[in-house]
Parts: sequence; C-alpha cells; structure tokens
Amino acid sequence: PELVEFVRTGFLRIQPHGAAFGFTEFGAVRFGDQRYGQAKHLVLMQTTGQIDAGGDVAPLVRAADLQRHCAEQGLPLVRHDTNHQRLTPIGTLKRTWLSPDTCACVTDAPIPDVLLLATLEGFRDFHPALAAANLATHPRFAHCRILTGEIRLPQLAEFSRNPHEFRSADIARLCDKHHLVADLAREISRMVQESGVPDCRHIVLPACLSLGLVGPRLAELEQRTGCTIKEVATMPPSLIGMRMQEALKRRFMALGGTFLTSERVLGARYEGDRVVGVHTQNGDDQLFEADNFVLASGSFFSRGLESRLRGIREPIFDADVLSLEERDAWAGRRLFDHHPFMGFGVKTDDKLRVLRGGKPLTNLYGAGSVLAHYDPIREGSGSGVAVATGWQAAGHILSSAQ
Repeated sequence: PELVEFVRTGFLRIQPHGAAFGFTEFGAVRFGDQRYGQAKHLVLMQTTGQIDAGGDVAPLVRAADLQRHCAEQGLPLVRHDTNHQRLTPIGTLKRTWLSPDTCACVTDAPIPDVLLLATLEGFRDFHPALAAANLATHPRFAHCRILTGEIRLPQLAEFSRNPHEFRSADIARLCDKHHLVADLAREISRMVQESGVPDCRHIVLPACLSLGLVGPRLAELEQRTGCTIKEVATMPPSLIGMRMQEALKRRFMALGGTFLTSERVLGARYEGDRVVGVHTQNGDDQLFEADNFVLASGSFFSRGLESRLRGIREPIFDADVLSLEERDAWAGRRLFDHHPFMGFGVKTDDKLRVLRGGKPLTNLYGAGSVLAHYDPIREGSGSGVAVATGWQAAGHILSSAQ
C-alpha cells in the first residue's frame, strides 16, 4: 500500500502554459496545444495511488501550488513547517508533509485526554483494538485514554454478502445512496454515552463514509454530535487516495487535459537522441507524436519495470536500468531486511532525462517510482519522490521550451 505513484501535480505545472494533455493506465497521454491542436507533450504513467508527499523530499515541491490545485476541487490539504505524523490503520504514525484536512494527524497541537477509535460492525479493514494498542505505546499518547467502539447500521443488511466481506468502497456507496448522516450521528452519540467518559469528544472513523469529498459530511456529523471527527485510511483500497486521484483528475481536465484510458504503450520511434512518438496496443498503426515525453509508468507492480532471468528491463524505451547482476543479491534474507531491488530503476541525468545506451534522450523525462536510487518502502518517500520528480520534470520541460 505504500507503493504509491502519482505525479500529476508536476504536470499541472505545464498546463497554464498552453498545453492540454491526458494519460492512460500504463499508457499514452497526449498533450495537444489548445490553440493549434498540435501535439506538445506525452506522459506515460500508471494512475493508481494516492499522494501522501511523505519523507523529506516534499519540501522540494512548491506545496502551495499543490494545495491550490486540490483546493480548487474541494480537497483542502494541510501542512506545517516540518513533517507531521498521520495515523495509519494499524495505529502507527507515519511521517508526511501534506495530508487532507479530514485525516487524523499528530501535530504540535496538544493530544486530547480521551480518544475514541470506532469502526463499523463487521468491517474488516480497520480494527480499533489493534490500532489503540499500538497507538498507546507512543510517548505522545501516554496520558491519553484510548477507547474503542463499533457503529451498528442496519442498512448494511442491504448487502447480500457476509458483513466481513464489506470493503470501504461498499460502505461508502451505501452512505452516498442513503445519506446516513443522521443514523451515524445517533450511533456516535450512543458510543460516547456508553463510554461513560464525559470528555470523550474526539472520534476517529475509518475512511468509508463517502466515495466523493467527505469534508461536508464530517462537518455535519460534528455539528450533530458536538464531537471532533477525523478519518483514518483503511487497508487498500484506500478511499483517501481515490478521492485525491479524482480531485486531481478533475483539476487536470478543468485546465484542458485529455485522458486516453484503457491503453498500453508498447514501444517508441526515435530520430537520433529524440523520441518521435509511441505506439500502443489498441492504437492500430497510429503513432502518438509529441515534443516531450514523461515516463512515469511506475515500478514492478505496474509493469513499468520487468524482472527477467537476465536482469531488470524497462519495456517501452529499453532505457538504461540500475540493477545487480547476481539475482541472489536482489533481496534480503528476511522480510523486513533491506531489499536492494527496491532501489532498481531507470537511470537519468541531472535534468531527469532518461538514459539509453549511456546517453540522455533529450525529450524523454523520468518521474516517480520508475526511477532508480531510492527505496520508497524503507524511506517512506514514495509519494514525496513522485510529486517532487513530477514537478521537476515539468520544470525542465518548461525551461527547454523557452
């Protein structure tokens, strides 16, 4: 779940300069100049994931611009002078730079004396007892009384499946369909009353109350209950990430972006050290041409990198890849050891131009987890690197056009 890839932020930087562009899942993205209809830039990227902007690389990005783009679509992001910590579904704290304002986070603000972690009855992707036990070991919560509870919604009987099979998206669809705010408010008030703790006014719920923007719904719940209510990401699929993706997609399209979906890029055509265009699986003989290309196809999971007996390969451009010759050296012996293969990826120059045969392709840039030399799991920096390198790639494209 930590392997997230989302670099649209950087490409939003290009759009005010007259280029409209789109992408597919691991596929072609076409930029067309809005004035002349000419192809300008092409981005190859995988689209699943969420932005946490974690780690220490996020300050490289102009966070105010990312916040502005998200706020335009009703998704406010919060940040502080330094990284803050966000609550995870198992009760640990993850360092991050930006978070949706609906998320349960630990900042410099005082920790409440009482905290109630609640879930929906039968929901398997957030376990309050586990989260409470882990959170209680954190020094900041030494004085905090952490309670747990369950919300009982009879509407869940609408599903024919076993309640333990519900996922966050299933419950969110139900909440969107029936507008269950009043029922949820009654259940929250019941849990607070049954806790027997008068000061219980801070509630954390799993992120499953809406497929769309959840801020207004949480605000109404707070008004009805008199409690401060935040949400925590569940095990995948995470609705917080899905909302982020949809918000940036809407922003992308509002600025003139065009998406080509359900497509897969197979290869490219070159003229010297430049990429002329790419061809796709379903594009017949059409060549998608552009002035600039961005490779953001992800790592192994999204097939941005392929592992073969003879080594690691980047399948579209046959770009130079950092790896180790001895396969036995690719992974550590234990699950939680350092695994060198996590740092494998495409090589670039200092302008993020992808190397092929030891030389940079002058109009092909790399961004995100397809890149070499960082470990998103060990560093917790996957989202931050994706955002920062996407932003930097866009900046290099704009500079080259001047």
